Amino acid sequence: MNSLTNIPGIGERISRRLIEHFKSEEAVMNAFSHNDIAAIAGVSGISEKNAISLMQSFIFKDENISPGDFLKTKEGLRVYKQLLDIIRSYTSTSYARDKLNIFFPLPSSNKDRTRSVVSDVEAACILVNTIAQQEGEIEQLRKKLKHLKPIKKVTPKKIRERVIVTANQKEYQSVLSEYGHAIDVLLIQSPRELIDAAASYHHVIASMDLEGVDISFDANIEYLDIIQLETWYAVPEQEINFFSYNRASIISAVQIYNIITDKNSSFFSTIDPDSVNCLETALAVINDEGNVGTGSDKQIDRIQSALERLDSCIKTVEQKANTQFKEYLESCTVTLSGKDLLSAVESGSKVLLDKEIAGRYREITKNALSCVITTLELNSKEALLLDSLFGNDIKTMIQVDMDAVERLRQFLDTQLTGQRMKILRESARNLLELKHTTTQLVSEAMELDMWFAIGLFARDRETVIPKLHDKAGIEIIKGKNIFIKGDIEPVDYSLGEKQIEAAIDSYSPERVAILSGVNSGGKTSMLDLIAQVLILSHMGFPVPATRTAVGSIDKLYYFGKSRGSMDAGAFESTIKEFSVVSGTGRIMILVDELESITEPGASARIISGILETLTENPLASGVFVSHLAENIIEQTTAAVRVDGIEAQGLDEDLNLIVDRNPKYNYIAKSTPELILERLTRKAKGEKKDFYKRLLEKFK
Repeated sequence: MNSLTNIPGIGERISRRLIEHFKSEEAVMNAFSHNDIAAIAGVSGISEKNAISLMQSFIFKDENISPGDFLKTKEGLRVYKQLLDIIRSYTSTSYARDKLNIFFPLPSSNKDRTRSVVSDVEAACILVNTIAQQEGEIEQLRKKLKHLKPIKKVTPKKIRERVIVTANQKEYQSVLSEYGHAIDVLLIQSPRELIDAAASYHHVIASMDLEGVDISFDANIEYLDIIQLETWYAVPEQEINFFSYNRASIISAVQIYNIITDKNSSFFSTIDPDSVNCLETALAVINDEGNVGTGSDKQIDRIQSALERLDSCIKTVEQKANTQFKEYLESCTVTLSGKDLLSAVESGSKVLLDKEIAGRYREITKNALSCVITTLELNSKEALLLDSLFGNDIKTMIQVDMDAVERLRQFLDTQLTGQRMKILRESARNLLELKHTTTQLVSEAMELDMWFAIGLFARDRETVIPKLHDKAGIEIIKGKNIFIKGDIEPVDYSLGEKQIEAAIDSYSPERVAILSGVNSGGKTSMLDLIAQVLILSHMGFPVPATRTAVGSIDKLYYFGKSRGSMDAGAFESTIKEFSVVSGTGRIMILVDELESITEPGASARIISGILETLTENPLASGVFVSHLAENIIEQTTAAVRVDGIEAQGLDEDLNLIVDRNPKYNYIAKSTPELILERLTRKAKGEKKDFYKRLLEKFK
């Protein structure tokens, strides 16, 4: 496929978006060829689910295949979906859960693709087993994976407290087009306008041509060559926003990287470790809101804390100083000499009182000021702004000069803004070159989640990579139906020539078999197990057994039990479905109790005809579950084997004792007498007599 528009679901609009994002159509097609769903989902307007849908369309179109090519019936599709749901239960991200949909069983003609998946699965299994050697590391990794989300690009909010001031039309147009969406841009035509801008904004970046304007107040202005401004310097938030918005996911990806990189895995192998270290260091400085995080810079933390505690500290210190001064005034006595008395009469008592209490007043206010400086951790320059915090005029109440407090507040605000800007600029410059590394890191971590889930499934379910061959048949050693919960009795079953173990005496290598036996003995479960092995092996996934050999097929036909009797139309449709056995390709037929389509005698004849046709195809194999094994064999001379799952009696709890392993070339009875015996032994009164009468019919 050489054109995007050849992919179903991609029109001109989506094609244009993809090319704009990837810079070329070739790069887009390369992303599709490598199944890079994360990269495609990173395109504006394309969701993760849309990306997966487009990838499925690409695979179906490019390789001319779809799940329906292999899974020809509803029962086969049911088994496939249940298998995917089980594997999905091991994933931690929606990305991994959804991407599993691109895996489905492939016909034998797609062996190369299947082998490629097998290779990746084997690597995933090795990785999981390696991680499992470190106690608790699997759960630790799963915990980190749960915090992963696809990288999102968001438009940052406009910066309102900062402005870029230009001196001429050329500067204005250049800066406006570059930064107008992110920050206010003004064209200044008089010194007065610059003064107004300095008063209105916390931070002004001004053209060097405006330098020299006399501003009477302490303004935060930088004079720069604004044509040469870079984004990381002018609007660092613009660069940081990408990282802060995705910060939790990026940090998780870094932590996952740190767990995986020493495991000799191909994951993250193309990512530069130094870049990851730089990313980790830079992310430690900023928070999820794109600001300097608490604990990242001691100076910012100190100033922020001082501002937050300023009012309460001043109030507390003022109250304490007043209490001390009041207690002093209430307890002190004044002793006057004759000279002091004459002085008091001549100049008034206030001067005399000032003289008497001035020392204590200054001591209290000095201690109060020292307490403010210590509590707020002010440096010497900041402390100087509080020299006039308490007036020199002695009164009966100590009062704080709020103008001094406001001067300190404004100074601290300016210092905080400046220090934050310095840190943000450093962070933005450090992060500027790390976008590609970041995107790649998160993408690979999400990809890891999918393969990690497959590896966990393989390990937890005790699976094995199957041996694929070209002959018709299947061999399962110690297989376990993974749809059954709890303790499962492993079973062996084979069709066709043995590929793994030597044949036992009772075994014969027919490719088609009738499976007979007791009700609830596991015949349907055996069909499900065979379907599981066939589907998983043709996906390239491990299968639930200790060893398996699977003959490659192109199509799986799995027919479930028919419910109730059929009218003429339903009977005709069913027979049409089974006409597939007349083909010549590589097929597997699994059938569960077809006999209910009509009366037993006619059913046996129909099934025998189907089996005869199926055995004529040397590339076909099949298992038919039936209670009519004897009748069917009487009607056919085809090379069909009859196997049986036999009940051996009842245990002490009256449960059936069943050997779940089918016996080869053995007709097993459905043993209804055992069911009747159980009912008889459990029942009382009239019901017991009824069951006993039925049981006697078998004696």
